Amino acid sequence: MHPMVYLHSLAFNEDKIMKKSVISAVALLLLAGCTANKPGAFERIDEDTTAHTVQYRFDPARVNNDAMQVDLSQYCSERGFDKVDPLPSQDSHIPGLKKTWYQCNYAIKS
Repeated sequence: MHPMVYLHSLAFNEDKIMKKSVISAVALLLLAGCTANKPGAFERIDEDTTAHTVQYRFDPARVNNDAMQVDLSQYCSERGFDKVDPLPSQDSHIPGLKKTWYQCNYAIKS
């Protein structure tokens, strides 16, 4: 390959990588802003119906925990459960946010 063609090819690939990086960064900022600007600064992002779990993403500095607990209770209650147990929190891939899975269970009654 001619050296000039090779250099042009390198510059083109670097430009593509830079564009992808910028687009990814903008997408992350938009996602972080969407979660933080939702009422209560949380959103339900995933669920596993087999394990009776639901995952929330939230801004720990702004989250309305009471509203999130009400949403969780309603979610579990609609599926016939009367108890919600949190699983360990994790950092989200979106900077500044956290993710937590919650499991719907039955309260033990004697």
